[in-house]
Amino acid sequence: MGQRLKQVPEIQELIQCEVDRVNETLSRVESIRKFRVLPKKLYEEDGEVTPTMKVKRKSAHEAFKDLIEAMYK
Repeated sequence: MGQRLKQVPEIQELIQCEVDRVNETLSRVESIRKFRVLPKKLYEEDGEVTPTMKVKRKSAHEAFKDLIEAMYK
């Protein structure tokens, strides 16, 4: 079980099923088209999330710029 959780195909499938289920309730412009599981947990101490665990977009964009750009190539 040395595989990282984000690399387990069943985890990706489970997340995709949930995304599909949620997308059924959204309009096309609101729907999630692509997603990636981040390679690390986000921490408030690192400035990545607020005290209420909301992602700080600017910080996330800077930290995961390559991952985000790869989604849209």
